[in-house]
Amino acid sequence: MSEPSRRLDRRVLYMWWLIDGVSALVAVVALWILWVPVGNLPWWGGAAMAVTAVVLAAVVTPIRFRRWRYEIRQRDVLISRGALFRVLTLIPLDRIQFAETRQGPVDRLFRLNQLVLYTAAGRAGRIPGLDPSEAEALREELSKVVGRPTV
Repeated sequence: MSEPSRRLDRRVLYMWWLIDGVSALVAVVALWILWVPVGNLPWWGGAAMAVTAVVLAAVVTPIRFRRWRYEIRQRDVLISRGALFRVLTLIPLDRIQFAETRQGPVDRLFRLNQLVLYTAAGRAGRIPGLDPSEAEALREELSKVVGRPTV
């Protein structure tokens, strides 16, 4: 199976860095609050936690961005994602019931959309970090062919 050819918009990398950075900050503050009353946390413990969180956010996020790819092929949608583990998702077009575009508050801040694909079993796949015009075009393209037998 070949690698999907289409990549996400580069703005999603900055959005993920923001989300991962805020998550790391919250985790460090929470650990600090839990350990300080106990009194067993040396001064370098908090610094080590902060450095670890920042390094993880700085290193894992670009790997995740490079591995996120997608492609709408003749009979299916192929999505490749993952940072430490690679996940390939293959969704047959004749199984897709509908596709929708979503834009949460952070997506809106970065002017990005997500394309969400649904089958009878529920949400089958998601493609984040799309330019709004591209997400709309993909949704329209899929709406023309979803549910039709492709064999």
